[in-house]
Amino acid sequence: MQPRNTNRYCRRPRALLAVLPAVLLMLAGCDRQPAEPASGAMLYLRVCSTCHGQNGQGREPAFPPLAGSEWLALGPESVTVITLLGLTGEIEVAGRSYRGFMPPMAHLSDAEIAAIVEHVGQWADWTAPPDAERVAQLRAAVDGHGVLQGRAALEALLETLPDPAGS
Repeated sequence: MQPRNTNRYCRRPRALLAVLPAVLLMLAGCDRQPAEPASGAMLYLRVCSTCHGQNGQGREPAFPPLAGSEWLALGPESVTVITLLGLTGEIEVAGRSYRGFMPPMAHLSDAEIAAIVEHVGQWADWTAPPDAERVAQLRAAVDGHGVLQGRAALEALLETLPDPAGS
């Protein structure tokens, strides 16, 4: 009987020792402060651009453009509400019909939604997008509401929202 070759087993500890410094360096960074919140542009690219395009150009036939959309004339709170609740049904943007589905993005934080809406504002003529505090007020106001069914449902809901001062 030939002696068993244990040489291959002896290499494993050396391999583990070789990666140990890298693992320790990774673990050393675990107590650091979290990174700065993502910018509105980065959040838009991560969350919105798949459907609405990197430059807000949309993706026919299901996802309308944001750039040049008359829906932005409804104001930044309309975009906030759509982001929170989602939108379904046939809609018209810039003379074209779209029949897609935007899922609710209520899983995003108030600050993230505010940053995205601020970024979308580059394609609109808004004086000031809502801040995280206003997004929280809007979130509370629309809590329990289902996905919006087209523009008429959005406009009706916008009429019921509290004003920014909370009165």
